[in-house]
Amino acid sequence: MMAGFLQFTVWKARHLACCREARTRGRTAWQHGLSLGLHCSQCNVGLMAIFLVIGVMDLRAMVVVAVAITVERLAPAGERVARATGGVVVGAGLFLIARAAGLG
Repeated sequence: MMAGFLQFTVWKARHLACCREARTRGRTAWQHGLSLGLHCSQCNVGLMAIFLVIGVMDLRAMVVVAVAITVERLAPAGERVARATGGVVVGAGLFLIARAAGLG
């Protein structure tokens, strides 16, 4: 659920904006690649943490998270996609908690 809540933060929006920008002026390709990789890894740390819950080698989870990250980065309304993804993740977390408690 924490990964879902992270999708709603200003911190996530700031890193997503940096990840979506393509500022290359005055920088080498190496510097640009490192900067972009740093921002994108920080931006997607919550979604990647889902693998710890679901399982690192679950191919379906890999596809879903990869699609979510790609759509957040490339869609014109990436911030709204991030919030929608956060809502889905929080809902899935609540479902898993209810199922573990024997309520579902």
